[in-house]
Amino acid sequence: MLSSRHLPLAAAGLLILLASTAALAQSSAAPPLGMAEAVRLAATSHPTVRNAVGQALQAGEGIAAARSGYYPQVSAGLSARTGNRQLQTDGRRQAHEASLSVTQLLYDFGKVSSAVNEAEASATAARAKLLMAVDDVVRDTAQAWIEVHRQQALGEIAQAQVKGVQSLAGLVGERQAKGATSQSDVAQAQSRLEAARAQQLNTASQAERWRLNLMHLTQGRMPADIAGEASPPLASACAVQPQAALPAPAVQVAQAERDMAQAALRGADAQLLPTLSLNAGVNRGLESGARLAGQSGTESTLTVSFTAPLYEGGRSQARQRAAAHAVEAAEAALGYAQLSVRQRLEDARVQSQGHAQRLPVLAARVHSTQRTRDLYREQYLQLGTRSLLDLLNAEQEFHGARFEQAESAHEVQRLAVECLYQSGRLREAFGLVDAGELVAGGQP
Repeated sequence: MLSSRHLPLAAAGLLILLASTAALAQSSAAPPLGMAEAVRLAATSHPTVRNAVGQALQAGEGIAAARSGYYPQVSAGLSARTGNRQLQTDGRRQAHEASLSVTQLLYDFGKVSSAVNEAEASATAARAKLLMAVDDVVRDTAQAWIEVHRQQALGEIAQAQVKGVQSLAGLVGERQAKGATSQSDVAQAQSRLEAARAQQLNTASQAERWRLNLMHLTQGRMPADIAGEASPPLASACAVQPQAALPAPAVQVAQAERDMAQAALRGADAQLLPTLSLNAGVNRGLESGARLAGQSGTESTLTVSFTAPLYEGGRSQARQRAAAHAVEAAEAALGYAQLSVRQRLEDARVQSQGHAQRLPVLAARVHSTQRTRDLYREQYLQLGTRSLLDLLNAEQEFHGARFEQAESAHEVQRLAVECLYQSGRLREAFGLVDAGELVAGGQP
């Protein structure tokens, strides 16, 4: 369970970290980002995280407010009274008094304790929402980084495809100039070349789009470039079994909200029971005429109060029923959160396994289509047993296999991030456990 008593100091430390990393994010000459660096930068600078920090601080103060009900309540005041008879010895009908009162709760059948429990559950929910905000930003950033890497890899393949088709188009042009091929072959080669160029432009456009997305996530001012490969923890991320997964932040939020509803129900039940308190007060008249001769004019009282609601128009009973319904709804929400997380984790695991099993098959296909392309080119040039269409199809099939291979490899990485997110291990995988402890009230 996350501690709340160190939350203000911890959050202050986090805000200092946010300010320093935000300044780094705004540097116009920032170097290319590795995946882990981009993730940490986004997790400590994104506005969503800063907003969640403020809400966690607010909820933490609610605990102190609820606990104040255990302590004496001291109040002081001034009052003016006007009556239809004389209130002072000089005959005046107006008197002024100063008062001081102290009230100490003795026993309330759980009214204050249920309020404290509800505030503690609210603070726990706020901290879980903070961790969920961090996890959301980390997932979005990691997947944006992977998408930039994917589009760059696809762009390299598209560039190689343009070069390959361009080489065939040049070869056909030379043969057409010598009268060794028809104009239709030239037109066919040119059409395939334009299609390859269009695919290259599309990958470049997608790469720029994801670079901009990464820039916004890391609070930068220029489109972000990337460096290196995906983080090693992604390799075995989907190997975890659903029953071994940690509670995802969404489940932690649902659990805390259920605890809040249960505490509210206990509080509603307690409102129907009596309250025992001790009251002490001192009143003193401010004018000399308000005091009888030889008396101090100070009146002291000590009262033991035992109060219970008898009739409130059904308000307390309605609150009790509403709280019971809230508990039922919170239980259902918790069940849905657990089901949703388990379903998404299993779905990501199955998809990841499928793509991982495809990779060696696709690698073999790339090798065989490359060999076929080279053989077809040799047969076209030396033996004349292959047509230009055969060459173009072989070239396209080879690069198509490479496209599929790159897509599957990056899908494995994307799904690994999803597995880490749904199993509650995303921050740990990227070395953000210390940051999470700082937010929760631990030491960095």
